[in-house]
Parts: sequence; C-alpha cells; structure tokens
Amino acid sequence: MRKNHDYVAESISEYMAMEPTEQGALVARVMEDQPYLMGFLTDIADEFSDDQHEILVDSVMILLNAFVSAGMPVSSVPGPALHEVIEERTEAYQNADPLLPEASDNPKVFQDLRNLAIVKADLNVDDPLALSNYNVVLDILITAIERMADYDQQQKKTKE
Repeated sequence: MRKNHDYVAESISEYMAMEPTEQGALVARVMEDQPYLMGFLTDIADEFSDDQHEILVDSVMILLNAFVSAGMPVSSVPGPALHEVIEERTEAYQNADPLLPEASDNPKVFQDLRNLAIVKADLNVDDPLALSNYNVVLDILITAIERMADYDQQQKKTKE
C-alpha cells in the first residue's frame, strides 16, 4: 500500500459508518471468500469476549477493504499458509511486551486496530495475558492478509 495514504484509517471510518446489515452482508461474503481465516476466528471465539471477537472479525473486514481500496484485492488465504503464520506469530509473541506492538511486522496497522479494540471492545490493557492473546491473534490476521496481498501482487506482476 502507498505510504502517503492511510487506507486502514479510512477503512476503519468507512466500516464503522456502515449499517449493521451492510456489515453483516460483508461478513457473510468474507466467510465464503476466506474460509480458513474465518474458520480460525470461529475456532477461537470462546477465548475472547463477544465484543473482542466481534472486533477481530471487524479487523478482517477493515483490512480486506483497505487492500481493495489500495487496488490490491486479496485472494483466499490457504490453510497451510495460515498455519505457518499462526506458528510464526505465536513464537514471535512469546517474549514480547503486550503493551508494545514491537513484535508486529506492521506496527502502525497493528496499533490502529488494537486501539479500535481498546475503544470498542473494552480490551483490558491491565491484563497482560488477555492483551497478549489478543495481540497474537490480531497480528496473525494482519500478517496472513498482508502476505496474501503481497503474493497476489507478485503473481500479477509475473503475468504482466
């Protein structure tokens, strides 16, 4: 994505301004388009409050919309690629400070989306374990989507 345009901030604003029915329709479409990513979120739903889980789902919608706005649609994240990201990001966060986005490959996007969770889902920054768990999942989502977008762009350039 171009650095001079904040597609993520714009996507957050646009998504939060949508009617609940529009958001629901988008989630339903993404559940079909991203079965492994959304399946991962479904599998871990019990580990988070309803509000926190909803913001994780919203984060996927926001990220995908940001890439589409930047002219970089993201194809489906394959299961093996997601599994690789889960292992890598989990390991990266084992010794990370839960208050800092230092372990993230994209700290600005991570911070923007985590701040959204703090405001909208009452993410408790005073509970290091809960915050760390949230951080890992959020970074898994960001990394998986970004890598798929990068892969898609490389494939597009190869075909040209």
